[in-house]
Amino acid sequence: MLNQFLSNANWLAIIVAAVAYFALGSLWFSVLFGKQWMALNNIPEPTPEARAQMKSMMAMMMAKTLAMALVLAFAIGVLSMGLSIHQCVPGIKLGLALSAIGVIPLVMADMYLMKPTKLWFIDAGYHVIGITLMSIIIAVWH
Repeated sequence: MLNQFLSNANWLAIIVAAVAYFALGSLWFSVLFGKQWMALNNIPEPTPEARAQMKSMMAMMMAKTLAMALVLAFAIGVLSMGLSIHQCVPGIKLGLALSAIGVIPLVMADMYLMKPTKLWFIDAGYHVIGITLMSIIIAVWH
């Protein structure tokens, strides 16, 4: 199955899906929920010195995040082809199923770390929407 996928994959769809997930995360954790997320994680507003330090680390963190999004998109592509998912609704179902597999351990960890429930929804919501978006892109883009 992997050889068939590698020779027939829509690599552009995989890249676009990964970039879409990455872009959603950029919006989600800045404009949409950035301040709430920082407050719920007890992260203080950064000082100018801390901002400079964060800026120096940001490029590498973003590159790693994009690389992980590419791995996710690749895995979704393999599953999508293996399950013959080529339409939007089955893509949504695949995305929801896969995000549940990823989100449940995340929420369990946050529960034991005594993180606020609102934080669970912010973190889990990003992954549910992002993975589902990736699944839709890969499923419908032939």
